[in-house]
Amino acid sequence: MTRVKPWLTATRNASVQGRIGIPLALGILVLSQYAAAANAQAVARPELHAERATTPPKLDGVLDDAAWAHEPMALEPWVSYNPLRGEPAKQRTSVWIAYDADAIYFAFRCFDDEPGKIRTTITRRDNAWNDDWIAVSLDSSRAGQVAYHMFVNPSGIQMDALNIGKNEDSSPDWVWQSAGRVDAEGYAVEMRVPLESIRFHGGSDVRMGVLFFRHNSRMGVSWSWPAIAPGQWVFESHAPLVFSELHQPRVLEVIPSATVSRNQTRAATQPWQDPSSRGDLGASIKYGLTSTIALDATINPDFSQVESDAFQVEVNQRFPVFFDEKRPFFMEGLGLFNLAGSGGDASMRSAVHTRRIVDPIAGLKLTGTAGRETFAVLSAADESLPGNTDKLFTIGRALRN
Repeated sequence: MTRVKPWLTATRNASVQGRIGIPLALGILVLSQYAAAANAQAVARPELHAERATTPPKLDGVLDDAAWAHEPMALEPWVSYNPLRGEPAKQRTSVWIAYDADAIYFAFRCFDDEPGKIRTTITRRDNAWNDDWIAVSLDSSRAGQVAYHMFVNPSGIQMDALNIGKNEDSSPDWVWQSAGRVDAEGYAVEMRVPLESIRFHGGSDVRMGVLFFRHNSRMGVSWSWPAIAPGQWVFESHAPLVFSELHQPRVLEVIPSATVSRNQTRAATQPWQDPSSRGDLGASIKYGLTSTIALDATINPDFSQVESDAFQVEVNQRFPVFFDEKRPFFMEGLGLFNLAGSGGDASMRSAVHTRRIVDPIAGLKLTGTAGRETFAVLSAADESLPGNTDKLFTIGRALRN
């Protein structure tokens, strides 16, 4: 009869327990970390309640208006997100938010211990990224798909971008106002966002998402409130912004146009021939079907007042030159056509480039948000194409949050 020695049995049992215990411990560790991350994401951010302004503040970069007379909002701590994440801000920032029946107002006091070193320039729109600036990200429809990003440098110069997903498109330029001023405490900025320029669900207890950025050029650091976690962007970080009563005015814009051209020709040694004249009429219309859905229509549009294209070098180019879209009819909702893998360092510059529609004779566009769906449909006829080629372009896209 063979007898098993006790020490061999104990060793075998310890080995079995080790093989079971190590994976079990690792599993518990992973689950605890997942639960901690879920709890961290589930922590409710404080609600910000905008104050109703009895008198609209004057945008001059001086925070002496009645709308800013109360204490600023308690927004702490501001945390860095670029180039490093998680470091506390080295400069204080105070924020006020107000609104009335026509617009939403933001005021910022950006404290700086060395105001003489604040970098600010007077330049064209969307060209002050290397300056100090303060910014707001506003998800007005609270759908988590589209956010309006508005940046202002200490001189009041505007930069704006439409954020779709994790991509920012600085081509759209919507209507909003700003002012800035450098003083002994740092600099102050005021913003006015007309309600006609954004899309939201009107009524009582209106909720939007908001996040604030600040960039200090000499430190090379950008901070935000709330903090932006690694691997996340604004839609995962927005704090609730509440308005007790806010109604969007019904949008109706009509822009007629009329142009007349007069031409004369002659041979080199001949007198001028009788002049020939030609007139063109056109119109562009924007109509708000609801507070979050807008219809744009255009017939023979006149784009002569649109900002001209910046000069680009065309020598030794491996790729075609790319000009941003600035024509009003095409701009609203254009960011919805940005696909993953386009823009930035991606190999595809743009999935949809509306500048290919050179001379639209007519067009329709429907953009908006319905529930969790954000959508855009564009159809336009181009009369610049030669021959009998297909001159009608139609494209649509819908996103679900």
